Amino acid sequence: MKTILQVFIGLNLCVIMCFRGSAQEKIDIKSDVEISSDHSDTLTVNYTYWWPQSGPFIGQCGERYAFVFLGTIISVEEEDERLHYISKKGVIKIDSVLVANAIKKDRYEKQHFFVSDCFEDIEVAEGDLVIVFCYEYEGNYSIPGAKSVLKITNDEDPILEPIKRYIASKQNAFVLKKDIALWEKYDLVSYVKQIISCKEILEKQ
Repeated sequence: MKTILQVFIGLNLCVIMCFRGSAQEKIDIKSDVEISSDHSDTLTVNYTYWWPQSGPFIGQCGERYAFVFLGTIISVEEEDERLHYISKKGVIKIDSVLVANAIKKDRYEKQHFFVSDCFEDIEVAEGDLVIVFCYEYEGNYSIPGAKSVLKITNDEDPILEPIKRYIASKQNAFVLKKDIALWEKYDLVSYVKQIISCKEILEKQ
């Protein structure tokens, strides 16, 4: 009887130890999953739909860029009219970054995808190449939609050289003077002329 009891106790101890080992293994695996899931590969940017202007040249003298990048359209969803403004969500793969300023609440941390609900009135489709212009609003990146996502032909599109020059000059509007006609197809000529005019006025003061 004693031998049988010892065998029974031994078996129980073995089961308990195996269970504890298995449980510990599950805990470790779960911990690894939680750590990896904390990393986000998507930059979500709010839509400042109430702004009166959008595009690369907004404001009287040219609002400072917070985040500008070249990307590829991944998807554009159907309109969502449940909100008090028309929302249309889109996803863009970030191909290359031209401006990435760290601001109070937001910063670009090498995410691979950009998401926003600003795609109402933006005529793009899956696979299109675009240049995207974001600004700062209350310490966050923001995008005013419409002309802030411009379709381009390739990474040598004619508008890219003046934009890169404009960025390199710390957004000195004078560098855009010789390329004003390029913006006609985007209906942005008046915007470019406005910020050039503002720069000229400031220079005279």
